[in-house]
Amino acid sequence: MILIPIVSILFAVDLFILPQKQINDKITEYSEIIVSHRGKFSTHTSKELLGYKYYTQKGYEFAVNKTFIKENGITLSISYIFQNISNVKTINKEYSEELMSGLNGACFYIAIGLLITSIISLFLLKFSSTLSENGFQNIILSNAFLAIIFFYLLLIYN
Repeated sequence: MILIPIVSILFAVDLFILPQKQINDKITEYSEIIVSHRGKFSTHTSKELLGYKYYTQKGYEFAVNKTFIKENGITLSISYIFQNISNVKTINKEYSEELMSGLNGACFYIAIGLLITSIISLFLLKFSSTLSENGFQNIILSNAFLAIIFFYLLLIYN
């Protein structure tokens, strides 16, 4: 559990303190990210477009929320340690707000929630002498649940 705040601080240093690499690249192919929904008593399946996943000539991958990038030439801002893409620009538009991959979008907020709950959990484990066995299990399970969601989102969007 102490590993979560350490990794979160390392992610924050990589994203916000260290300078970003600017790489000029070209989009070679893309795919649609589609989620299928089906009602409990329905035979009809509806599909919803979440966004597009792009692949570049230099081997980078990123996902953008429901926005199709028409231009091939892009500039990527990439962090040094974890190679997280934090910004995508074309000549005409910047797509940093629409990024879903890496630690952008929902993954970023789940990571913040995981950091906050793990810090609170560490303080409870350290300073609470009356913590019951049920409280201990709740701490472990809530952090494990958020970690599973975080890694699942990273797996889907990356």
